[in-house]
Amino acid sequence: MTPFTQPSCLFTPACSLALLLLLTACGGDEPIWNLTMRARHGEAWKDFTESPGSHFITEEGAGSAGLRGMSVCGFHGVTDVDADGTHQSCMELRFDSTALGADRSALTIAGTAIPLAYGADGSAEFTAQAGHAPAIVSAWAWTICDEMPRYIEQTPQQLRGELVLDEPPKLKGRLSLRADVTSEGPCQGDVTELELVFDLDR
Repeated sequence: MTPFTQPSCLFTPACSLALLLLLTACGGDEPIWNLTMRARHGEAWKDFTESPGSHFITEEGAGSAGLRGMSVCGFHGVTDVDADGTHQSCMELRFDSTALGADRSALTIAGTAIPLAYGADGSAEFTAQAGHAPAIVSAWAWTICDEMPRYIEQTPQQLRGELVLDEPPKLKGRLSLRADVTSEGPCQGDVTELELVFDLDR
């Protein structure tokens, strides 16, 4: 599934500290993390570019050893390492790696989410809808703006997308994700979309 058919731009990978450690352990091949991300505010679209430290993948969480979390963030405006005060948009995905086989997996994301806490270490109340893959535990979007840097809208979000893993449990594949939100204010976009191609097991 492709949330949008005319992506505005592509950005080269940037490694967080975790990825740099992974890079050293795996022998020097550079991980792939190509992100296209944008959000619509009314009739206007904003592009969000990747910045160092704007993504990570955790091996465990929420009391489940098989749970993996993907945090994908982009910035609109200043994109330096010190990005405090900029407009930041993030999308979160949690999936159960123990529910996957060894073959290529294409996992449909379909459901509604209500964010419960701020940031990538937060959580969301996720309700699966028809066609949703059981291995996908939750997905949601959140935004930081200058005027309310730690405010998170607890407004229902409609999530649609697909996570493709080429060689489970390797972290290699692509993520397409879209969140539709009836926003309460100017910060959260009415629509947030991303396309991500990644290979972190290089």
